[in-house]
Amino acid sequence: MYKILEDLMHAGIGLTQLTKENIEKIFEELKKKGEVFEKDRDMFIKRTLDRLEETGKEVTEKIKDTVSPNTKKIDELNKKIDGLVKELRELKKKNA
Repeated sequence: MYKILEDLMHAGIGLTQLTKENIEKIFEELKKKGEVFEKDRDMFIKRTLDRLEETGKEVTEKIKDTVSPNTKKIDELNKKIDGLVKELRELKKKNA
């Protein structure tokens, strides 16, 4: 479960770089249309990335909220399995 979250985080980092390139392309298109000016490039890119980062954090929190109850259930099942394995080993020792 934690591996999935880690993979999502790494994907998000790669997505940020890809997104920055796309934002720069969008800026260039808007500049050609006269809707933005070169002096606003850095601010435009920063604001857009900040908004995307905030959205990414919200999505991450929603994923954590969804995954967290399942993680607790998995931990409980793992403890039960560990207990059963211990009992099985003890039974094998007694019968050996």
